[in-house]
Amino acid sequence: MAELPDPIPSQGGFRRHVAFAAFVVLGMAALFAAAWALRTLLLITFLAVLLAIVLRSLGDIVHRWTGMAPHWGVLLVAALLVLLAVGAAVLVAPTIADQARQLVQRLPAAAQALEQRIGQTPWLQSLWQQVSSGLSLPSPGDTVGQAGRIVGAISAALGYAGLALVGALFLALDPGLYRRGFVRLVPLRHRPFTERLLDELDRTILNWLGAQLILMLVIGVAVGVGLWAIGVPYALALGLFAGLVEFIPYLGPILSAGTAILVALGTDPTLVLWTIGLFIVVQQSENNILQPLIQKSQVEIPPVLLIVVLFGMGQLFGVPGVLVATPLLAVAIVVVRRVYVERILEGRTEGDAEPPRI
Repeated sequence: MAELPDPIPSQGGFRRHVAFAAFVVLGMAALFAAAWALRTLLLITFLAVLLAIVLRSLGDIVHRWTGMAPHWGVLLVAALLVLLAVGAAVLVAPTIADQARQLVQRLPAAAQALEQRIGQTPWLQSLWQQVSSGLSLPSPGDTVGQAGRIVGAISAALGYAGLALVGALFLALDPGLYRRGFVRLVPLRHRPFTERLLDELDRTILNWLGAQLILMLVIGVAVGVGLWAIGVPYALALGLFAGLVEFIPYLGPILSAGTAILVALGTDPTLVLWTIGLFIVVQQSENNILQPLIQKSQVEIPPVLLIVVLFGMGQLFGVPGVLVATPLLAVAIVVVRRVYVERILEGRTEGDAEPPRI
């Protein structure tokens, strides 16, 4: 009678499996530790890639229009952007800086006026105390101080952006060098798919950046002109602030509206309703008109997932993490969909038809 094979693996094989599993676990732990230690560098690198895609795309437009070499087109675009920034700094920056300085000086007085008005209404004061104690909300003065710290953190993030701009210029001048180097790290049979994935990621980031720049410009102009029309002071600075924080989903509109309402309250309480109405009109126009028009070619991001990632990146990396959270999530969604869902789970290849999305 033949003996049945022993289902228990040999001691040597078991040890090899354990050693391999331990090696994988230790390797992943070391990778996460290195990523955490270099988190600032990784964020700056990702921001540099975003800016490089913009510079290269604009350089390609110049190449098609003028026939000059793509790298010369990138240098021309970079020079024009520098001249535009210098011109804005010379012509507009003094007015914006003066309004911003006056705005910062006026915010504490406006917060104090709000606190006094709350104190004059017993039921409103009681409601505020209950909400503050239940949710640990800060007082209006603390809110203003925290808003000032947020503005300072955004300024530091802009410093990171300046550093990333240098790296973006080098990336945009010769993107093929870095792309070829990355593709060569992939096994030969997967290189065609990697090339297509990189093309899709490039389109995804470019579409998202284009949509965000349009939203920032339209919202900034609409808020600035609207506040000027209804008589709220520092309309230029508030409009610029609204345009900049529009880059941050969900939280940006709240910051810009709250700051403008606080300034209106400290100026003339009758302006508060007009200011609230203005921001309602702007946000409704953005949600129902602008976003449906510009988001047709963008990756669909679930709102709850975006909120979780925004808060998570904010906790881990601060304001720079919040700034890159949305494009990073869009890239992650494309990679997971194409690599994990379609190729691993569904086993589909490039020639297979994509099933309809639900």
